[in-house]
Amino acid sequence: MKIPTLRRRSYGGSKTAFALPTVLIASTVMLAVLTVTFASVQSGIIVALDSSHYGRYAKSAAQSGIVMAKACLKANNYISSWPTNPLKPNTDCTGTVQGALSAYIHNDTTDSVRSSFTVAPPTTLANGVQKLTVTATTERTRGSGAVFRTYTESTYAVISAQSSFTSIAFGYQGAGAFFGVIDAQGKVTAVGYNGNGQLGNGTTTNTLTPSPFQLPGTLIASQLYTNFLSMGNNLFAITSDGQLYGSGMNSSGQLGNGAMTAAQSTPVKFQLPAGVLAKYVSQGMAFAYVVGSDNNIYAAGSCLYGALGYSYTISGCSDQSTYKRVALPAVNVSDLNTLPVATSDWVQSTNIATDRSNAYVRMQGGRVYGWGANDRGQLGNGTNNDSSTPLQVTTLGDSGQPKATQVAFDGESFWVLDSNGDVWSAGYNIYGELGAASPVASATGKCIDNPGNATANGTIVRIWDCNNTTAQMIEWAQDGSLIFRPNSSTALCLDNTGSSSANGNPTQIWVCNGGSAQKWSITDEGKIMNPATGKCLDNPGNTANSGTALQLYDCNAPVASGIWSLNNLLTPGKVVLPSGHGKVARMTTDLGSIMYLMTDGTVWGYGMNTAGQLGNGVLSKLNPKVQQYILPVGRTATNFYTTKTGAFSDLYYANTYVVLDDGSVYGSGANTFGQLGTGTTSTTPIATPVKMTLPVGIKAQSVQTGLGTAIILTDQGRIYTVGNNSNGQLGDGTTINSSTPQARQYVNNRPMVLY
Repeated sequence: MKIPTLRRRSYGGSKTAFALPTVLIASTVMLAVLTVTFASVQSGIIVALDSSHYGRYAKSAAQSGIVMAKACLKANNYISSWPTNPLKPNTDCTGTVQGALSAYIHNDTTDSVRSSFTVAPPTTLANGVQKLTVTATTERTRGSGAVFRTYTESTYAVISAQSSFTSIAFGYQGAGAFFGVIDAQGKVTAVGYNGNGQLGNGTTTNTLTPSPFQLPGTLIASQLYTNFLSMGNNLFAITSDGQLYGSGMNSSGQLGNGAMTAAQSTPVKFQLPAGVLAKYVSQGMAFAYVVGSDNNIYAAGSCLYGALGYSYTISGCSDQSTYKRVALPAVNVSDLNTLPVATSDWVQSTNIATDRSNAYVRMQGGRVYGWGANDRGQLGNGTNNDSSTPLQVTTLGDSGQPKATQVAFDGESFWVLDSNGDVWSAGYNIYGELGAASPVASATGKCIDNPGNATANGTIVRIWDCNNTTAQMIEWAQDGSLIFRPNSSTALCLDNTGSSSANGNPTQIWVCNGGSAQKWSITDEGKIMNPATGKCLDNPGNTANSGTALQLYDCNAPVASGIWSLNNLLTPGKVVLPSGHGKVARMTTDLGSIMYLMTDGTVWGYGMNTAGQLGNGVLSKLNPKVQQYILPVGRTATNFYTTKTGAFSDLYYANTYVVLDDGSVYGSGANTFGQLGTGTTSTTPIATPVKMTLPVGIKAQSVQTGLGTAIILTDQGRIYTVGNNSNGQLGDGTTINSSTPQARQYVNNRPMVLY
């Protein structure tokens, strides 16, 4: 190694000095730098350790804020109780400071450390999801109490909400009502009536507090189904991986697990073909239909009346506990009329309509198929023969024809809306619910008839054997006219000849002119009256002789001769819709009544109205002429729901609810349990709609109802319940009925998700 030479250097004159070697200088400088760096690194490590240590205090404080917020929300049915002031350790759930409480959750005077939190009022995200923001601090103080260092932690939480009824399933039957809820983690809990084990908790004991629907292992639910229109005997859950589990009544094998048991209290798997996943479930009283991922529909349960639809001999048939493919046309992905519409488009499905012993399916190409019972002519094929083979109902969806866009079924009557805005109906018509041209029969069983399907003015109307032909189809017009249509271009009205008020005056057909001689009304006992004369349509001597001419006579004449009934319609007829109100936007029905929501926001109905469910201001039994639901001036309807079925008469359970454009709800019908939500109860039905008393600022989106209980989904994603609570179905842990709608705990028990 070469040692550097020390050189003498002159600094102005004779003075001399020695220059230090460069390496020595650099080493000295580096040592100083390293010393400073080491001290800096050591200081940084200490700061980092302090931050980690004291940051844990802040994190703990933030978690405490979440716990407090969660407790406050749960106590107030997941509605914020601190809309203005934040929550702090020393406040109550309204954000009001409580003098006896400390402002800190941790205050160590020895260590000079204290921690606190602030929870801001929640903000609402899409579909009513609430977001919480929590800010926590940990402060280090000096002996004087002055803060010299602060550590901050922020965290967030969301409280999930209901964006639709798909994660809540309400069911009812004569014995009681129940509901199931899917939480944000996919777990299902259920509460209420459990006589068939439908709650899936391993018992058949009713419960007032939610119990787990016992899906096996780690399975989680994505969709929940029961029956809220007919008999809610079962509860089904589709899991996130497409499996289907059900519980409840299984005496006909409707759970599809290969067994038949009176009450199945733990969920069992519906055995679909290998590789097929469940997409949708629809239920009847004792059978179930499952739409598979292969676009086939699979049925299990009671075989009566052809309800399973797999083309079998109905007489002497056997119930099925393993799936049977419904014999719809073979699936061909290039033919949309072989692919069912398998989505739940609304709380009352308009794609697959199931009730009593029938099912109707709308295909993607616009055809409709129906099968099952046909005792009322509800299959629309001109007969009363039940069918286990799906039959195409109407020609909708055929080449060149309009397409079906909605179907509706009330257990005995069927309706289909087409793409032109027309509605077609068939089946039971005893209350005038079909709203279409249909036969009218006398007490003798003979029908009002236009002889020879005449088109000439002055033809005398008679009675004749009922035959469901055009000559006997009578349309009850909105203005009170009774119209015969002998062909597509001719309309003739039932006319009081010469406008006479004399007993025995004959009736004729005449070109419709809107005159008083052509206006008629029907009473609940079945008398058809001409208001201008006060006389009623009469079958002279109550004869059964075909060809007897009809007359006008005193309405108090022998009852039998003046009593008429509305006959069933065996082939689909066109419903008379109100003029000047646009097209039908939605249909809702239950036993004996049908309601239409028009595109202009008005609501109209036909059929049974003994509880005022048509909302037209009067109570009446027979309504073959369309009736308008009374809404506040200036308001329009956006949604609605009607029901009748219950354990007792419709005076207890028949209701219609309408959601308006301002989010308010108006209801009519029975109010025995306070289900109209006005704060009162009544044993007298309410025929004129009344406003439900939702809390200030709360707006409804959708309603469903049954068994005297109403369930309202709001725009904040919360469910409000009101009315009958005999089985705890209101979700408050009691069996006390309520006439005031509230967002009750067990219906809205939605957990937080931290992030």
